[in-house]
Amino acid sequence: MPAPPTPDPPPDEDLPLVQASQAGDLDAFDRLVMKHQPAIAAVLFRFSGQPADLEDMTQETFIRAWRALAQWQPRKPFSHWLKRIAVNVAREFCRKNQRSPLSRLAANSPELLNTIPGETTTPATDEARHILSHLPPDQRTLLTLLYLEQMPLSEIAGHLGIGLANAKIKAFRARNQLRSILKSHGHTEL
Repeated sequence: MPAPPTPDPPPDEDLPLVQASQAGDLDAFDRLVMKHQPAIAAVLFRFSGQPADLEDMTQETFIRAWRALAQWQPRKPFSHWLKRIAVNVAREFCRKNQRSPLSRLAANSPELLNTIPGETTTPATDEARHILSHLPPDQRTLLTLLYLEQMPLSEIAGHLGIGLANAKIKAFRARNQLRSILKSHGHTEL
């Protein structure tokens, strides 16, 4: 028996605004920015808790989106495409500044940590951020997206520009590295 045909994905609700933006309509692109800015800022906040850095990375994400808008294809939602750009901006930011994005979060005040919409801070989450800060940037990015952003591994692979099998291998290695770090911090039950 043949497999039933897969249904077409629902049309992207951003399609009319994206098409208008691709035609040069700055007002349409401004509406896209206003709509997606909170979600993009929430993703980027995981990588820099400093307001100035967060603003710079958010702005850079939308600048890159504007420049590459002609390349967007409606096969996947516009928001996924934007998040992929944001993740790349965050990775470059961390590499360029050779800083540990999550350690900056752990070092900041609890009030700043509470600015992530819907997230609360506890001693456990503060400790988790501190421990994640000891991972190399690529492993930290992958685990942050997987566990803190709760993205499926297939979506993370797309954002990082790698295959699903490679993402699984990288996640396995990152978890093993995290286990080693946890053991060195006195956590024996893993």
